[in-house]
Amino acid sequence: MQKAFLIIVLSLVAQGVWAANPDPIQDPESLSEMPTPDTPYFKFLKSHLLKCAGDGQKLAKPVEFEMSGRKYTFDGRSLDLQGSDPDGVVTIGILGAIKDFSKETQAALDFFLEKFKKEKVDVIVLDGDIAATEFEITQVVLYCAKSGLPVLALIGNTEGRTSFNRALLNAAKVSANAINFDLVRRVDLGGAVLVSLPGYLDKKFVHQSGGCSYMPKDVQGLTEFTRDAKAPVVLVSHGPPAGKDKNGLDTAVEAGNVGDARLAGFLLDHKIPFGIFCHILEAGGRALDMNGNKVKTKEWVPNVYTNVGSANPLPWQLNSGKLSCGMASVLKIKGDKGMLEFVEHPCK
Repeated sequence: MQKAFLIIVLSLVAQGVWAANPDPIQDPESLSEMPTPDTPYFKFLKSHLLKCAGDGQKLAKPVEFEMSGRKYTFDGRSLDLQGSDPDGVVTIGILGAIKDFSKETQAALDFFLEKFKKEKVDVIVLDGDIAATEFEITQVVLYCAKSGLPVLALIGNTEGRTSFNRALLNAAKVSANAINFDLVRRVDLGGAVLVSLPGYLDKKFVHQSGGCSYMPKDVQGLTEFTRDAKAPVVLVSHGPPAGKDKNGLDTAVEAGNVGDARLAGFLLDHKIPFGIFCHILEAGGRALDMNGNKVKTKEWVPNVYTNVGSANPLPWQLNSGKLSCGMASVLKIKGDKGMLEFVEHPCK
């Protein structure tokens, strides 16, 4: 009996079915058995496990990170690149509403990540609705983190708070570059400062009882993270600001403009030059200025807000009339100008 069991084990090992160190992307459950890192960042994440958003309180002592060969300082409020961006252009790869970790979605992610590599992006933003379950959130985050780049993961209206935070906590065991952008609210990349507004404005559309919705005071609280920025601010929220017409970033089929009027007011009052949004998938693939006028892509402009659409390859009819089978965006910031490009995954 023992000999037969040994033969089965050796056969499984030879086939790669049974491994001493399972791939956490394929087996996220294995992360729960891994040792807990004794690092200030991991302890910070664990202490905020039930929180929807970081409050900006600083650590007793800042700590250093290294990601993709660059050094960062983390103080509990902000993650800051030491020095300036090496080439003077901050390049952000953006994925919204990935939704799941199916084989088809993995193929789409491969397509987008290859584009990000060619564009030499400095950071990847996952703008909410990453996936519905803890395991798939972990898988998507780790899959993107294989790039070695900082991956800033933001909650949307699909994920539950605890499962989202636990997924990022476990991901941090094997990927130091998997950053919970709900809790780390500010990321200074030298030439641009990314600030997050976690959750969604309307509780009716938060799918899970333990999900995250934000309040009007949270919009005003963004001032805490934007006021001392020494570079252009990029506001990142899953839900878009309120638009004025059918061309808005928030125009939903049969519902019209459903975005956040308070967020729109904050962006305008504080002259926030750049914004990354998602959620209303049919309004994806649009770029507007702060006054709601269309902005040309692939051109340097002083101000651009975008609905990045869904990276999921499931066909989706856009308000523009086009059929999307997954899209992503690349936002470049140089000095006080930005340039946006959409990346379209081909339909089969």
